[in-house]
Amino acid sequence: MRIAFDLDNTLIRNDFDFPLAKATRPFFYRFLQTEPLRLGVRELFIFCRQHGWEVWIYTTSYRSPLYIKKLLWVYNLRADGIINQTRHNKYVRVRSTKHPPTFGINILIDDSRGVQLEGQRFGFHVIQVDPTDANWVSTTQAQLLALATYSKLN
Repeated sequence: MRIAFDLDNTLIRNDFDFPLAKATRPFFYRFLQTEPLRLGVRELFIFCRQHGWEVWIYTTSYRSPLYIKKLLWVYNLRADGIINQTRHNKYVRVRSTKHPPTFGINILIDDSRGVQLEGQRFGFHVIQVDPTDANWVSTTQAQLLALATYSKLN
């Protein structure tokens, strides 16, 4: 199964003041000047990997794939694939903010209610993360397991 995470307001603080993780490579974090990630991101990536799932990033930002790789690397994380706005514009043929099925993504984790509605409209799974949810990791894990079980049944 392929899981994708949004960046802004999901993994990267933007409009909401959620707790931040400490970089596992602090020197490189300062040197590369990347953005801080949300507390719990590492735990969720590990959870997905333990279940044999691929972890992708799907963002509507124009951050380069190289920058996103560096951003994750300073936290000792890696993505199996990265979709930014440039790649989305190149391959997606439907009018939507995001379209995970184009890239073989089974579940998108995103903070946007609009993306959730697009998922309903275009038939893809979205776990809408509340940026203010202090228990977002366990909430997301439970929803991932429920959708993974549901997907196997259908």
